[in-house]
Amino acid sequence: MNRMALVFPGQGSQYVGMGATWHSGFAEADRLFEEAADILGYDLKALCMAGPMTQLSRTFYTQPALLTISVIAFGRYMHEIGIIPEFSAGHSLGEYSALVSSGVLSFSDALRLVQKRGRIMEEAAVAGLGSLIAVRGAEPGAVEEFCRLHSTVDQPAVIACYNSPNQYVVSGHLTSVAVVAGELEQRGAQITRLQVSGPFHSPLMQHAADRLAAELQKYTLNEAKWPVISNVTALPYPDVDSIRQGLILQMTHPVRWIQTMQYMANRGVKQGIELGPRTVLKNLAKEIDTTIEFLSMDRDLDRVELERRFSIRDWVARSLSLAVSTPNANWNEDDYRKGVILPVRRLEELLRSSESGSGSPPAFEQRQEILECIRLVLQTKQVSEGEQKVMLEQLRRDQDGTVSNFN
Repeated sequence: MNRMALVFPGQGSQYVGMGATWHSGFAEADRLFEEAADILGYDLKALCMAGPMTQLSRTFYTQPALLTISVIAFGRYMHEIGIIPEFSAGHSLGEYSALVSSGVLSFSDALRLVQKRGRIMEEAAVAGLGSLIAVRGAEPGAVEEFCRLHSTVDQPAVIACYNSPNQYVVSGHLTSVAVVAGELEQRGAQITRLQVSGPFHSPLMQHAADRLAAELQKYTLNEAKWPVISNVTALPYPDVDSIRQGLILQMTHPVRWIQTMQYMANRGVKQGIELGPRTVLKNLAKEIDTTIEFLSMDRDLDRVELERRFSIRDWVARSLSLAVSTPNANWNEDDYRKGVILPVRRLEELLRSSESGSGSPPAFEQRQEILECIRLVLQTKQVSEGEQKVMLEQLRRDQDGTVSNFN
């Protein structure tokens, strides 16, 4: 089965005008921007669309902006594609977007949380003692060893992000990080000093983590509709309590993105969709070299391919064909009218509306309704339970792209 995963980017993906090409004219986007403005106390849409970049890049503003844009991207995905993923995951801040997508957090609660998180993280950077560097061209074992050799309790240096086999982020006290950077550069590694002074995802964020823990207690977390993979463990959260703890630990522990992608690939995920600005996670996935192919909502050609590959019209047509062609063993006219004729007519209506492009319900709602129609038809025609299971499984495979990847 061609399982799908949704992934959400973190801080650093922001840009002025982000998402304008795909959320313009999407009514849900306007509603979410209005809700964000009410909660945040400023015009978030104006900031995202017009900047200035200096403000948009401030952690306090970046985090609510990225969350909102990513949730809008998820809304459009569900409206136009609507396939329930096998997993979702987010890179650092993006984990909050993943939790909103799966129903663990409401958008309003997540927005308040990331606004507070952004403020806490900005304040942690005020002292100016932290540093972040991106490292390319070094083995992870070497990076870890240099961090260990040049760290002290008060001046730690640690890997903050395992982004890909070619890219790591080191975080911690500026003195120790500078020494690690020097050692790595001498051995041929490429070092980029990031324009962020906070020691994010390092032990120096412990005080910030404690403050976030107190803030998290104010919010209700719900059971996830599908598994969300933790940055800290690179495994799905088993329950709500572990999610709360994971968000706290995330402040002081590394983002294990390589391991997250490997976990998904090992569980049969073949298709990933990046929901948010830029294509950072898509690009990292290529470096990680898994079997997962990524499409990005923020790339025009990818959106066209996404709509083609997971066409709701094609899936309605397949479902209608299955409903009509399945042999009937129930000759009760009333049962047949209610359980076959009416569902088939509804499938025909959905096919016409998907072809005309007007009056169609959101794709997620259509897919749910189509499955219910097919279940009713198969039950009414008295197809055996075993055959029903096989036919519905094949229909889901068609939906997930196994046989709908046309040439």
